[in-house]
Amino acid sequence: MKVNLNKIVFILTFWALANTALAQNLAFITNQLEDTVSVIDTSSKSVIKTIQVGNKPAGVMASFDNKHIYISNPGNQEISVIETDSLEVVKTITVGQAPLALTISHDNQTLFVADWYMDSVFSINTQSFEIKNQYKVGDAPSGLAISSDDKLLFVANKKDNSVMFINIDSGKIQSEIQVGTAPFGITVDYPKQLLYIVNVQSEDVTVVDIKKAKVINSFPVDTFPYIVSIDEANNHLFVTNKRDSSVSVVDRTTFKEIKKIYVGEFPEGINIHPDGQSVYVANWFDGTVSVIDTNTLEVTETIETGEGSRAYGQFIIER
Repeated sequence: MKVNLNKIVFILTFWALANTALAQNLAFITNQLEDTVSVIDTSSKSVIKTIQVGNKPAGVMASFDNKHIYISNPGNQEISVIETDSLEVVKTITVGQAPLALTISHDNQTLFVADWYMDSVFSINTQSFEIKNQYKVGDAPSGLAISSDDKLLFVANKKDNSVMFINIDSGKIQSEIQVGTAPFGITVDYPKQLLYIVNVQSEDVTVVDIKKAKVINSFPVDTFPYIVSIDEANNHLFVTNKRDSSVSVVDRTTFKEIKKIYVGEFPEGINIHPDGQSVYVANWFDGTVSVIDTNTLEVTETIETGEGSRAYGQFIIER
């Protein structure tokens, strides 16, 4: 039988393009002053839906399978669970006194919630929505991340000026490392096995080697920095500077600032887009999201969202 190779190539190309077109990248922005989440279609750069959630929503965590978004509502001690297909809240979970930072295991089975007032991290089964464990940590846990093998939690304790490594199975503190003053956001650089801890009051970022559990560097940024996002392709770190209304772009190898980009007022949450071409920045005071081109390092779009846009955590998914 004669095979038409050109026809086969055409069909396969068409199939690949069709499946790419079906993929939709969405950003979920918590609006803390109006108890909502703005859903942005990143293709059209527009808000396609506003979802009512709990009181004072702040933290956001996308599941690794992109099926659910978890929102922390410290104002009424709840986690809102949003289904990304329906864009509806499908469950609320009552937890702690002031849930803030979130992270999730790579198998999507366990959600971890840092509670600011209770000096604890709670683990929640994402199937039963029941609390599994409560881990005692330091004073005012504000940042939370998980190791690539799901064996360790990394917790930034703002009032203790420290980062803890918590063994998830035993609940024991494996290490406690002193960092800068008032650590807040914590980001894992998985390829390099580093942590970037953003220190609000000392206005710098501490770099911790995960395997050695040791500080290996630190670098200055600007006023009231918040959290880091990583651009692996261009070897850059993006750090939001809340009271400077700017984002510091830092070389990921030398840890030197190469540019400062001015965005909206009081930028907080920041994520790189899955395609690597842009970075999304939530501006709390403006109620907007700034979009930065990762190649030109310029703001290309400003999207109106809602009052108190915070988006603290992982907020972009591919649906």
